[in-house]
Amino acid sequence: MSIWEEIKNILNNFPLKSSYQINRMRPPGSCDEQMFMKLCVRCARCVEACPYRVLRRSSATKNGEIGTPYIYADVAGCQLCMKCTSVCPTGAIDSSTVEMQQAAIGVARINEDTCMNYLYSKVESGEIEPTGSMAICNSCLNSCPLREEAIYLKDGIIPSITEKCTGCGLCVERCPVKPVKAIAVIPKGMPDAETAGYFHYLKRIGK
Repeated sequence: MSIWEEIKNILNNFPLKSSYQINRMRPPGSCDEQMFMKLCVRCARCVEACPYRVLRRSSATKNGEIGTPYIYADVAGCQLCMKCTSVCPTGAIDSSTVEMQQAAIGVARINEDTCMNYLYSKVESGEIEPTGSMAICNSCLNSCPLREEAIYLKDGIIPSITEKCTGCGLCVERCPVKPVKAIAVIPKGMPDAETAGYFHYLKRIGK
């Protein structure tokens, strides 16, 4: 079963489904969303502990999420330093999460229709006609803290994401494709294919 089929099979009546958005993720080591919302006391200790100022408090009022911490990958991805995991007083963030491989923030997915390397490969194979100048980009690979483990270049050109992806979002931050990035992070626990995650993203750009 593909990841898309798995996502589609997840229950659509999840009570916090509208809380999920692409490129907006909880800190590394966070428990599932329902439990996180019960345990998080909005103390902002994790936000203050982040030396890169990546964690930000939500200003949204829906589902009571105001004041809770998020990583906004469109702005800045998580550096996986794990400073935030040791300061949570309630267990909303698991203090045993100390290695970057444990982060489990989400999973990255590439839009093959806009990724520069995919387009270059399609032009080279004659699948599509070139539109303007074509270029190869390795931003996602070069920005990944687990490069060659979480992401590698298939045949030396096609970026391919593995199950070791932590969803840190650094690839999203560095992706040069505009106006919509060619890579996105589906947050851990994304419950609804129609209202969140990559499907929402594709719908937004008319795919």
